[in-house]
Amino acid sequence: MVKTTKIFSTPLMRQSIRSNRVLAIACTVVLCLMTIVTAFAGNLLGSSASTEDYTDEQNDFYSYLYVIASYNEMAGTNLSYDDFSNSDDLTQYDAAFEMMSAQSEDLELSSEGFASAADALSQSELGLDAYISNFEYVYALGSVQGCFSGDDLDVETMMTNMLEMMGVSSDLVDNMSEMDSSSMLNQMYFTVMSLLPILLFIIFAGNALVVDQVDKGSMAYILSTPTKRSAVVTTQAVYLVITPLIMVACAFITKLLACNFIIGEVEVAKYAALYGGLYLLTEAMASICYLASCIFNLSKYALALGGGLNIWFFICSLLGMFGSEDMVNMGIGVEELEMFNRISLIGLFDINSLGTVGSADVDYAFVPKLIILAVIAVICYAVGAIRFQKKDLPL
Repeated sequence: MVKTTKIFSTPLMRQSIRSNRVLAIACTVVLCLMTIVTAFAGNLLGSSASTEDYTDEQNDFYSYLYVIASYNEMAGTNLSYDDFSNSDDLTQYDAAFEMMSAQSEDLELSSEGFASAADALSQSELGLDAYISNFEYVYALGSVQGCFSGDDLDVETMMTNMLEMMGVSSDLVDNMSEMDSSSMLNQMYFTVMSLLPILLFIIFAGNALVVDQVDKGSMAYILSTPTKRSAVVTTQAVYLVITPLIMVACAFITKLLACNFIIGEVEVAKYAALYGGLYLLTEAMASICYLASCIFNLSKYALALGGGLNIWFFICSLLGMFGSEDMVNMGIGVEELEMFNRISLIGLFDINSLGTVGSADVDYAFVPKLIILAVIAVICYAVGAIRFQKKDLPL
């Protein structure tokens, strides 16, 4: 007596793995490479953003330069930092510092202090020459008044006017300085670079699992064996659930290893939440392809519905990205484009709130959105399975 397979077919699972293994491996490799690249880029952005603040050292150094500049005007001398650093006789500098210190109880200036302030500021990436040049502009405009307005002129106002003459808003410059580059990189990685290879896999694999076999006639052979339709839809659904999970898990592990090796620290909870959200989004999109594959008997119709709808979501996500706050702050976005995030499943993947997991102030706005993605996946898989078992097949 031949045993009838009603729930799960191991031979069919092996067949699905063999027929899609090249696509799965290729997409996983691309996904992991994208992960390594973004980890490296994130390290560069982090290094740039974490540049040490030298405000105090700059103020100390500028105080000495101001004293020297003022002394030059009063005494007719030509003192400078270059001369100070190359001279063995610091008598004139000591005289200038003593004179200014005597005029104010708050000042305690000395040649040793000037050298110390210069050494401290020389550790910055800009170098002393840049600070000295900037001070000359500050000093030149510090006591100048507008010939028409009578207002005090300063470097900040001058730069603002120059930017406006070039068509660059000063507000834009302020917004760019406040932009969170790491958040923007995460947005690009999770909604574009990591999602694209997975999206290609679920579109083609989802089509190949059911409708393509019906279209080519191989489904007739499968159902001629003691394998019920229920076993077919269950097995193929399991494959489409497990394979993306393995792909996302590989990307997650790669991310942790890359962060540990390149950056030296790993935010496990944060990335676990982000990749968990990515997997739920992937399953919601995969379930749509599965549903289309179970509804139709021709591959072209299933691709048009399942693949077309997911590609539309992806395009909407790209357009919505240019409506994000970071893009708008950079001056290359349009706020109205944010509406495209509301008509795409990808908009339910709230990267900003998921990125707060593991911090002291977690934003739980992602919870209902992920629940919606999970419900969509369950419904589409269930409806697809029921539809396939009840519909007429051209066998």
